Amino acid sequence: MKFILPVSDLNLEHTLECGQAFRWEDFGGCYAGVIGKAIVKVSLGGSGLAVETSSPVNRDDIARYFGLDEDLTSIYKQIGRDPHVKKAIDRFRGLRILNQDRWECLASFILSSYTNIPRIKKMIAGLSVRFGQRLVLGDLERYSFPGADSIARADLRTLRSLGLGFRAGYLKNTARMVSEKAIDLDAVGELNYEQAKKALICLRGVGDKVADCVLLFSFGKYEAFPVDVWIKRGIERLYFEGRDTSPKAVAEFARSRFGPYAGYAQEYLYHYLRHERG
Repeated sequence: MKFILPVSDLNLEHTLECGQAFRWEDFGGCYAGVIGKAIVKVSLGGSGLAVETSSPVNRDDIARYFGLDEDLTSIYKQIGRDPHVKKAIDRFRGLRILNQDRWECLASFILSSYTNIPRIKKMIAGLSVRFGQRLVLGDLERYSFPGADSIARADLRTLRSLGLGFRAGYLKNTARMVSEKAIDLDAVGELNYEQAKKALICLRGVGDKVADCVLLFSFGKYEAFPVDVWIKRGIERLYFEGRDTSPKAVAEFARSRFGPYAGYAQEYLYHYLRHERG
């Protein structure tokens, strides 16, 4: 299936390589990844976002995944009043926050604890090959991300053999809760930010940072402001004259300063800080 989506203010490199998603590969400006049960290839041209998929998809779902329904110009006006964020926007304009599948995003960020992006990608790929559905698009072969039911039934030894380590128990426990509807992710999505975060933090392996990442990247809770060590240090340097500040205080400061789109400010600052230290 091939189609073109009208788009403005989208940069695929910044959006897909800023640490919010782990299943995209760059093939010289054309990116290939998996959305749901389809391999999706995307590239930008003069006519818009060119999309090719391995099976039929809903065009609106792809547009929603890439956050194309958000008015980025309006968001820039709100968060760009801050000079540090303005500098990041000027450098990385077109970075959009994705709207990923909630279960896959939750599982992925549980796996992200105390590791790096290459290893996260390897764990997700291993899980998908072992428990997912084979997908083919031309010479590309990929696997869908396994549902919570499959992970809940998996043997812990098998999960650990895929390199999950201590995360295997966290993932299996959360998968069981999702599978048995002990937590309903759709219902969580109907809650306000604070209530939704409280619900996610009840899950094993989910702390403040993971919960905020999941709420920002798959629940559309744009007031979420994930705080990792790099954002903490960056905010301390830019706004607190280098003073040590707790992650909670950093997040509260950011939500107060940047408002309902604090998460967008976070992602631009995070991406800027990553490149600055690189």
